[in-house]
Amino acid sequence: MLTNARAMTSWWIDIPGQLLAAVGTTSTVVLAAFGAITARNLLVLVSEVAAPPLRVLRGLFTLVLIGLTLIYGLLVQPRLSLAPTALVLAGGIVLAVLLITFYRLSRGSARSRRMRPAGRAALTLGKLLLFLGLVVVALLTLISAGYLELWSDRPILLVQLTGRTRPEPIAWSPPNQPARTARLPAHQVLFRTPSGERISEAWIYGDEVAVKARVLRLSPWLNVMGLPNLFELQFAHNGYSTASRHESMPPQAVELPPLGPLAVPPWWRSLRQRLLETFQARQPESAWVQASTIESTYFPLVDANGDPIRAVYRLVLTPGGLSSS
Repeated sequence: MLTNARAMTSWWIDIPGQLLAAVGTTSTVVLAAFGAITARNLLVLVSEVAAPPLRVLRGLFTLVLIGLTLIYGLLVQPRLSLAPTALVLAGGIVLAVLLITFYRLSRGSARSRRMRPAGRAALTLGKLLLFLGLVVVALLTLISAGYLELWSDRPILLVQLTGRTRPEPIAWSPPNQPARTARLPAHQVLFRTPSGERISEAWIYGDEVAVKARVLRLSPWLNVMGLPNLFELQFAHNGYSTASRHESMPPQAVELPPLGPLAVPPWWRSLRQRLLETFQARQPESAWVQASTIESTYFPLVDANGDPIRAVYRLVLTPGGLSSS
């Protein structure tokens, strides 16, 4: 009975994860359908001979399809599923659409001449309804993913305290005090991606460590439409358990690799920084975008006895800022 209760509890807690997986599979299938329809229209546009007005309409519709496919792909890219089920369904849709298109093109225009106007109109209406249905499903996947993003935490970093220490010779000058020199125990801290890939290592002295990040918060309405909040890791810094130690002991900051959706190549950073400063200057007025630099909670490096701690903390991005578990 206890085992069943635990299983039910685990299943209930993991509902957002299961729904996100379903949304990911659906998004992959919908994106494949958009791509297949776009490829079909390009083939028809190039292969079939039609009156100029009809070719212009087909060309415009093909451009709309290309735009929709690209925009939808950019929005759902973080949630696309590469699971076998999703790939099989997506591949089946693409294969079916292309086979039907090649079959139609191989028969040429004889079939279209034999088709009555009423039948041609019904076929066109059916295609339009199918396309509108696909657009509705695409919007539902974006909205569903947006709601689920609001429910669940978004892991962005793992902070691993290995428990290893080494002495570091440090020289510093506390405020209004003479310069000091000491060998302080530095703690090994590993920073990993949510999947466990190691991205950085630091030896940090002090009682605790925290992480700072730059965050671009979007309106909940934009989150619901599938646009997640953006972030970029900046640096980790040490801390102390008491005010007196904070005043007398040396500070330390360690730069982290610029990871996250806000991270850009060096040649674009100045423009990105100006845009973020613009958002920060307009923050009281902007209801859609807010840029800020936020700090995580402090992770203790030592326990109550001063012994090094071994632990792994998960840093997550929430609508309210950075949190940890």
